[in-house]
Amino acid sequence: MAKKARGKRRDHGSAEVRDKVVQPGDLPPVDVLADAPAFSNLRLDDAQCRSFEEFCAEAEAPDEMHIGFVIRLDRGFPLVACEGTTFRAEHAVSFAKRNREKDDMALPAVGDAVAVRLAPGHDRGVIERVLPRRSTFERWRGKNRGERQVLCANVDRVLIVAALGAGEVLLDRIARSLVLAADCGAAASVVLTKADRCTPEELAEEVARVRRLVGEHVDVVVTSSLAGEGLDPVRACVPEGTVAMILGESGAGKSTLLNALLGHEALETSAVRARDDAGRHTTVARVMVKLPGAGVIADAPGLRSLPLVGHERGLARVFPEVVEAAHGCRFNDCTHTHEPGCAVREAVATGEIDEVRLEACLALAREMRVSAQSLDPDVKL
Repeated sequence: MAKKARGKRRDHGSAEVRDKVVQPGDLPPVDVLADAPAFSNLRLDDAQCRSFEEFCAEAEAPDEMHIGFVIRLDRGFPLVACEGTTFRAEHAVSFAKRNREKDDMALPAVGDAVAVRLAPGHDRGVIERVLPRRSTFERWRGKNRGERQVLCANVDRVLIVAALGAGEVLLDRIARSLVLAADCGAAASVVLTKADRCTPEELAEEVARVRRLVGEHVDVVVTSSLAGEGLDPVRACVPEGTVAMILGESGAGKSTLLNALLGHEALETSAVRARDDAGRHTTVARVMVKLPGAGVIADAPGLRSLPLVGHERGLARVFPEVVEAAHGCRFNDCTHTHEPGCAVREAVATGEIDEVRLEACLALAREMRVSAQSLDPDVKL
């Protein structure tokens, strides 16, 4: 999509080059995954379109501006899908300048809609602006400095992947993933992989544990990529026109699951260590793939830790019954552990609140309180 408007024009040399308007298809072709999403597979909203128009109105070369989506981030230049083609792009100098000045200008993440400039005589695009994000899935990475890492932008759903058959599924990991998803406004589904490693009895027990934690409003899908089971319910979680992000530790079977959903070996996989079932970092890029007959999924390297800092909103969204019951406690600072007149504990006793959910909620709340106390005083959450 090109925008023509008045603006200053940078001198690119000869009149022939200067007068040429570069279209996305004019750039050299690049090697991309056969399953990479096209521009039309991703959703552009009104706020992003308005922001692009406003940016072009002030740009020095508005006829060189196009809208694109970042569909891959790796050790090279970001891969951008524009209408009709895909190409590599670099960041404008203004990104480095504004980041040094601690401006609000964010570097592009996978899934971002961007204003990209295609200038005559250049074999790459230049990302000039990140357009407004509907949502950002991010994790804390700054310890006490207040830095966050955006893993995916404009995400509609988070697929929380956990492997079966290697001891009990870690409920804490699922709970904190649910909080992160809820905090960014995305829906969440839990996908249990490697069901072929369980007996029927073990499988039933693990599914029951997970369902007690997540409650009745979160889908729990059981899959076996080896047996090709449970794939259609996963596809149903990612309908056409939506973007999901797949989240899980290394070795959880994320890439294997995506390959099964795609129907061929598109993403590299590796075996887990036999002694502890831990995985190796197979995925080194953040990459988006288009599922046949469904939406787009963003894959990312496995994350060993998901610290929670300042995610009280997400915690309240995941455990609303605990928040609601807490309004009836006798003491405003009730910890819901031992105090008299605790309405939350009374709700557990009557079966209105599952104790598994309460314990998960309290553990994450304690973690966030401790984390907040360790922050630099100038950090704003």
